[in-house]
Amino acid sequence: MRHILCCVVVFLHVCASIGFAPIRSHVTAVSTKHLFCPSNSPHSTALGAIRGANGIELAGLLYDSTSTAFDAWEWTAVLGAPAALVAGAVLVTLSETRDRMQPRKSDKNWIRCAKQWFRFLTMTSFALEVLSIFVSTVTGTVLLSHGGQIAKNMVGYAAPLELLHHHHELEYLTMQIGFLQGLFNWLGAVALDQLIPEPNETKSAQRMNRCMSASIVTLMFWIQAFYNNHLTFYSDYFGVLKRYVFLFAKAYVWRWPIRPMALLYIPATIGSMILAWQAFISPPDEDDD
Repeated sequence: MRHILCCVVVFLHVCASIGFAPIRSHVTAVSTKHLFCPSNSPHSTALGAIRGANGIELAGLLYDSTSTAFDAWEWTAVLGAPAALVAGAVLVTLSETRDRMQPRKSDKNWIRCAKQWFRFLTMTSFALEVLSIFVSTVTGTVLLSHGGQIAKNMVGYAAPLELLHHHHELEYLTMQIGFLQGLFNWLGAVALDQLIPEPNETKSAQRMNRCMSASIVTLMFWIQAFYNNHLTFYSDYFGVLKRYVFLFAKAYVWRWPIRPMALLYIPATIGSMILAWQAFISPPDEDDD
């Protein structure tokens, strides 16, 4: 099993690494008054071209510079590599703890809750990292599929991520959130794993496990602070999530005419939430030791 998982890790890493090149451009700050791209903003002049002939999305999209779009593609490609590595690490963690993390009838309430959250965090971490890889791949293809526009119609961005943020903000946020939240979920699951005591574990081992768990949580706080301090288009991670919820609901939920796939993914989402609720409230009496 471990050999198979190692192959999966290598496969994900190779797939995410094909064609990678270091980013040559750096992001410059943009004015926050253009954050939501109002209709009278100069950053919204090209939005009307996104829906082209016959209503096909992105059919008429043009960039200021194809060279800048290529640099943006390099960023999407580079982001896939760490996401693939985290996804592979999550698979290994889940495989090695699958039997041990099953809730037992004799477990204390906090241990039972910790095991449930561990399994939830590991699976959502894997899903988020795969989502980040998928969206970065598709967005990279879109970035290389459109040409440049004439000078008088230029939007005015100067950096690759400004192009990505202006034309593909939802995809940009999906890649960022998928990677970062997936990383947080995996680290949180590892911290919970350290807290759950093993049979016949000594007091010294339990104290050391609590120390390692606290260190991981501290690392998560530091990563969050570092991320917030280096954001360009948003104030903090909470602002990123708030903007993403708005864009996602606008694109995939509150939309008319309704997307055909919405007839599948909306009921599936509701069903998954119901199943998750049933899993978390499952009584201990139904479990066998």
